[in-house]
Amino acid sequence: MLDIHTRASAGRTPSVILGADFLRMELSPQIDGKVLVSLTATTVDQEEPQLLDQEVACERVDTIDDVVALIRTHVTIARPAASAPAQLR
Repeated sequence: MLDIHTRASAGRTPSVILGADFLRMELSPQIDGKVLVSLTATTVDQEEPQLLDQEVACERVDTIDDVVALIRTHVTIARPAASAPAQLR
């Protein structure tokens, strides 16, 4: 399960998308040698049969290490709680 921390935008504090189903990353080379990185989270709407996309981050970076740092800033892998072992009867 992925928990996504969105970026802060003008007048709004960042939010957390719990249990995102997908995280899409788009990389676009720029003329100045930088790379534009766009992260988008996809969740399933609980009320309607549809997928919902929400922009997580969109930044220009210099290196692949910067791309990884951006992902680490915004994505947490939520580990499900370990279930108790079944008791034998």
